[in-house]
Amino acid sequence: MTGSGLVEQLKIGKIVFVVCPYEGEVADRVVNKFYKHKVVKYMPLGLLSVAACIRDREVVVIDAASRGLTVDETLEEIAKEKPHILGLSAVTYRAWAMREILQRSDAPIKIVGGPHTTRSHNLIIEQGADAVFVGDAENTIPKWLKDGCPKGVFFGAPSDLDKTPIPARELVDLEVYRIKDTSGLLFDVGDLRLPMYSSKGCPQKCTYCDVQQKSYYTKSPSRIIDEFNALINDIGATSIHILDDAFNIKKERVVEFSELLMNSEIEIDWSIRGVVEIKEYVIKALADAGLKRFHVGIEHLDDDVLSYFRKGHRYKQVAQFCELCDKYGITILSYFILGAPVETSKYRENLPNMIRDLGIKIPYFNVLTPLSETVFYEEQLRTGTIKNDFWADFCKDPVKNFVVPCIRSEQEEAEIQAAVSSYIEEFSGVGAPSS
Repeated sequence: MTGSGLVEQLKIGKIVFVVCPYEGEVADRVVNKFYKHKVVKYMPLGLLSVAACIRDREVVVIDAASRGLTVDETLEEIAKEKPHILGLSAVTYRAWAMREILQRSDAPIKIVGGPHTTRSHNLIIEQGADAVFVGDAENTIPKWLKDGCPKGVFFGAPSDLDKTPIPARELVDLEVYRIKDTSGLLFDVGDLRLPMYSSKGCPQKCTYCDVQQKSYYTKSPSRIIDEFNALINDIGATSIHILDDAFNIKKERVVEFSELLMNSEIEIDWSIRGVVEIKEYVIKALADAGLKRFHVGIEHLDDDVLSYFRKGHRYKQVAQFCELCDKYGITILSYFILGAPVETSKYRENLPNMIRDLGIKIPYFNVLTPLSETVFYEEQLRTGTIKNDFWADFCKDPVKNFVVPCIRSEQEEAEIQAAVSSYIEEFSGVGAPSS
């Protein structure tokens, strides 16, 4: 369908947005199954944000991942809805499921967005998509609809987060995300812990990270308050997790938001995901506003490894951050990465004691893996540690249950995985962490 006339626009029927299912997704060694608690599910905020921008259309959202649907079950649900336009949100790990749905669905128009499109947009067209949206789609998809749904690749610039409508969370079934079994959970957040974003992107350039959006743009403090109110009053959230990549980059914005929240009538459990913070006035402001948990990517406690990772902090700053959070009563959930080439076995032996000395209550352990589109992966290719560009091969021809090749000797990999298992056993008295 091409053209932008009224007749073409009126022909556009139901739009079905789908979060690709987990079936067949890539297997890696990053996260131990201990940390993958079955009740931790996140609404597809990207899709719901786009849906909020086209409220004049009939839109259905199928979160196949959170609902645990297979590819066949997802296709059945799509067929029941009889969409005119089928939109898939895809990440590279689920490229196989994306291609299966593209090739097996008989929807007249099929489109794809999400992180997987950044480098693979042309491949996705070859795999069955009529249109692919790279970057923010809050503006490009409404325009594309008005233009009559032309074929091709469409690049979206960062959207104004204050002008973009609040995500259309009413399009998903809240019961899917409700916490019905609290056994093994680390902290009490009620039965409906909901995520939101107050910013997009991360300006840091850590070598291991596959966050592709490096420009950093934010919602204003007053807009964050508006979304808090909507989550509480309109949906009934019992806890709010600000799922930013780096919430506290702009210090004055954090302080202004904290003051607005403190002076409001809002009372709710809330947490953030951010970077190591050493400004006491920022930590104090967050504590005064009732922040419960600070999720942070400390990643390592050895300065040589932190330098190798291109982290913006060193151990000294980590210690300051931990002292401030302890002083103001904020619980730290810290992510750690094991397996850097410059890491020593002695470090791994000492790590639990170092974590306890810092007062970190909730350590979360990952294993360094060459993720797609990361500096670390490119380095391993360049040095010959990785012999072939397996991510390029996978994106071109996705394989069901593809296993990321190990870059270490069997002995070293076994030692690292054994270390993670021992840490989990040592710290498991507090339960299974929520990410």
